[in-house]
Amino acid sequence: ASAFHLPQTPAARPSNPSAKALSQTPFQSPWYATAPIAIAALIFSFFPPPSLAIEGDITKGSEIFTSTCAGCHRGGQNFVKEKKTLQKDALEKFVGLDEEKVEAFFKGSFVHKMQVSGNMSDQEITDVVTYVVDQAKFDKW
Repeated sequence: ASAFHLPQTPAARPSNPSAKALSQTPFQSPWYATAPIAIAALIFSFFPPPSLAIEGDITKGSEIFTSTCAGCHRGGQNFVKEKKTLQKDALEKFVGLDEEKVEAFFKGSFVHKMQVSGNMSDQEITDVVTYVVDQAKFDKW
């Protein structure tokens, strides 16, 4: 018996639909049978699983926050824009408590971009954001 099968001519194919489905090779299956796999591959190529994201270190974030951020944000406050604090309610209202959203906001902020984040590595920013979100989520300020 040969492992290689030549395609059957239309007249030689079985007329029973279940037999027809069994006789199809993977290359002969309808497009919609492989669509879920293609869609999943597309989604995961744009949205990697969270485990691939850089994880922040709360302890390092606390140290960096104390030395770099506490001048304007001591105790989770904001001495520049009083209503936009790092407290849970304010973060939920203006940004959200999701670390990715807070990090994107931080990196996109003009003041932080020009004065602070330009001097911090991506890992340091992630550490600080992890610390800030942890402080806010669990009302530690």
